[in-house]
Amino acid sequence: MEATEDRFWLVGNPAWWKLGEGETPPALRDGEIPLSEAWVNSSSNKAHWSRQRLRPLAWGLLKPSAWAPFFLIASSFPLAFPGKTPDDQAVAAILFVVSWSLLIIPQMLERNSQPSSGGSILSLPIDWKLLLVGFVIFPLHIEVDPKIGWISYSLFIASMLRSIGLISESFEIPPARLVAPVNPTALDGLVIDGQWTVLSDRWHRGPIATLATENGSLLISGSSRSGFDFISLAYRHQTGFVQDCLFEGHPESEALSEILLSPPVVFEGAEWPSSFILPVVEE
Repeated sequence: MEATEDRFWLVGNPAWWKLGEGETPPALRDGEIPLSEAWVNSSSNKAHWSRQRLRPLAWGLLKPSAWAPFFLIASSFPLAFPGKTPDDQAVAAILFVVSWSLLIIPQMLERNSQPSSGGSILSLPIDWKLLLVGFVIFPLHIEVDPKIGWISYSLFIASMLRSIGLISESFEIPPARLVAPVNPTALDGLVIDGQWTVLSDRWHRGPIATLATENGSLLISGSSRSGFDFISLAYRHQTGFVQDCLFEGHPESEALSEILLSPPVVFEGAEWPSSFILPVVEE
């Protein structure tokens, strides 16, 4: 199965964009900035970098995020119209948990599926502050005034709407990273730019170097697939999601363009395995 998917490992699975049978993703999609000559040098002793598109976030987040507000609103019905269910508070609590689970769990799963991603649950694009305030004042509706419960509920709604807005912002920059095959006989010869924080001076599977940016960080890491070794460079947003660092309209495009004028890591490259090469067309 993995061997079959290797040919779409770089350009992306056609199903992600609902392409017809036999259609392949284009070499360059709208908004993608082509790699400069410094990145695509194909000489025998230099790395030949390519963009690897990752699955669009909308693929796994759009439907759950759309259903989340429905369940949150539904959680108020048993309390607004008491006596209509066997246990109004239990039903309301279940609907409430379902609503936020639909918003949080798919994000965690989608982020964990991305190579080079990271971060804790608190780094997800969720308005945790409003959500926390709602939880803090909610018990007061028992001790002080039942109306306070509706104030708390309004904060939950505001937090969810704000969170959906933050998730939508994550959709604006598609996920992608830069990858290059490495020569397995020369994995100890990495030379990394001095401004980076070096975690390892040799290639290995995992993080190798990082560089903090205003809204996230750049990460150099090693990985393997189908018996071949690769090195990658990814922009990891502060939410933990991977974003294409060479994309028009990226909030940090100016700073990233300066940092990525040329590859920050030098090593002995290798030819791209034929199984990863797929003829593509211009969009």
